[in-house]
Amino acid sequence: MAPLKPVRTLFDLSSDSVLETVHTYVVKRQGELGKYRKFLINILHSAIRETLIERAVNMYSSNILDVLDIIELLADSSIKQLQIMQTSMPGGLTHAGCFSGQLFSKIDSANIIGLHKLIVKIEPLSSVFHCALLRGLAANLRVLTLHNAADNQSLKIIGKYATHLTNLDITSSWIVDDVGICDLLLKDATNFITAHLVDLDNCEPRAIHALSLFPPSQINKTCETLCEVKIQDTNTSSISVLLLLMNIGDAVISVQSRENAPESLSLTELWDTQLPFEKLTKISRYLPRLTTLYTRAACLLPEPNIVPALTNLTADFDFVQYGPQFYRFLSFNGSTVRRLVLIDQVYSLDLENIAEYCPLLEELTAKVSVENVITASPVCLKNLKVAKVRIASASTFTWLMKKSDNILHLEVLLERDYMETIMFEDDVIMQIIEDNPRSLKSIRYLSIHMFWNPRYQNYIISCGNLTIDTAYALCAACDSLNVIGELHTWFQVSNKDVLTMAEHIKKSNWNVRLRYRDVLYP
Repeated sequence: MAPLKPVRTLFDLSSDSVLETVHTYVVKRQGELGKYRKFLINILHSAIRETLIERAVNMYSSNILDVLDIIELLADSSIKQLQIMQTSMPGGLTHAGCFSGQLFSKIDSANIIGLHKLIVKIEPLSSVFHCALLRGLAANLRVLTLHNAADNQSLKIIGKYATHLTNLDITSSWIVDDVGICDLLLKDATNFITAHLVDLDNCEPRAIHALSLFPPSQINKTCETLCEVKIQDTNTSSISVLLLLMNIGDAVISVQSRENAPESLSLTELWDTQLPFEKLTKISRYLPRLTTLYTRAACLLPEPNIVPALTNLTADFDFVQYGPQFYRFLSFNGSTVRRLVLIDQVYSLDLENIAEYCPLLEELTAKVSVENVITASPVCLKNLKVAKVRIASASTFTWLMKKSDNILHLEVLLERDYMETIMFEDDVIMQIIEDNPRSLKSIRYLSIHMFWNPRYQNYIISCGNLTIDTAYALCAACDSLNVIGELHTWFQVSNKDVLTMAEHIKKSNWNVRLRYRDVLYP
């Protein structure tokens, strides 16, 4: 049975009561919020108001306009972090410009300029965001996430005014290009690009030399403060990679070749997508403490001890089939790997091979399958705690549940394999429950996403027929389960079904929440 809800603290109960009162006022109010806002800011400590805003985002995200009003009521320059995502809007409104404009208009009018951490996952932003950055929002930022939300102009402003920024995540911001990246890092990017266009376009040693000649006085403060940058490379050329990373692998070799070079470097992480065999061999000998590597799968050749004992490996498959080569690489170098992330895969990798070559694996993100579904195999993933997988077969899900005794977090994204004849239906889950593997005792988070959007297509395919009955059965069978999702992709599961089950969960005092369209119930 699902775990019982623990006794709540007095702070939790009080916070919910205050938030409910604030929300009621927002819904029923008439007139401006100014007087009530002043009262709340005066009597509530900034940390309490920050907690209330975080809870409001989680509890009322189905009505984003209410959340925006609550932010306006509770936030001021003393608030240090804000995380918000666009879901649905009343009356079916989903216009991105409308939402982003209102959000940053609230931030600007409420003088929310003290944020250290801002996470925004919405569509491309309006000019209101640029105004908010210019008026002080950028000044104190340390962590900034703009999923789908960055543009070149915002990066230019961030480069100029975000002088404390350490972490920048602009993944899925498809309108960002080289100009934006250069403006993030350089004070006079246009003249620099014009002067060295040919060299930069080649992305060869001449380009690196051109960059080295750039005067330090023309480099933005972000070049000194940034520790982590996440960006997709769809609209950006190699110039951006050079500007951001200056080719770390080549830098290591450059240090190694100097007369006064140390015997080795203590670098533990290496991100380099250009690692031919000779270069990788040199780097590996010079980085004996290397434990984390991000590179292309094409660079991982099947050679023994080609890299030090890695614990964290990310391999980019570039939409090419490198399976056989990658298996051989793991057979020599996978015995110490605890975290394995495979990206841009078109072809799945066999779970049994991964389990055999990476027996210590604790975290897996990949497109996977099980090729041998007839003969029982002794291999398993006893140490696996977190798995985020794309699969095309119910048998792969069954293998994971039966072979991962200590799994805590499992996210499954189903895809359609037209050779697969067995649909992912209720009986798949019911059979697992009947077999009662140990994973039913350990699992805390289970997400099964059944909508598949084929590449280059503008339609969605449902890959199974799970019903709300399966959610009830999982709650009854799992001892530690806290979250089940994504129920909006399950077969004919309506919001009414979720609300009914949420009431049942509350009456049963279970510590379980249902994720439906990015909202958690109850």
